Amino acid sequence: MKAKTLITTKEMCRQNIIAVKVEDSTRVYNSTLGGTITKPIRRTKYLKICWMCGSPYESFKSSSYACSQRCSNNLAYALKMGYNPPANMEELTKAKNVKDVKGWFGG
Repeated sequence: MKAKTLITTKEMCRQNIIAVKVEDSTRVYNSTLGGTITKPIRRTKYLKICWMCGSPYESFKSSSYACSQRCSNNLAYALKMGYNPPANMEELTKAKNVKDVKGWFGG
């Protein structure tokens, strides 16, 4: 029987990305000369699945692995105690499930 190894946070961040969306938006800065400056920016948004509860969420960070601070704290505690995350990414990211999630978020 093969011994279980704990999954690292680097692997968790890499495995839960479902889709990537690039959004064009603008950012407004206040100038020291008394005016405002508007600059176009491109932001990358990642569609992910939470490792703790299994719900889909969007994040601007590629290194996130939980949908909320509560899930993040629970996951950190579980990893500290030696338990792997409860979400089974092989089941959650199958093609049939991913299509539904992408449809929810306009992907």
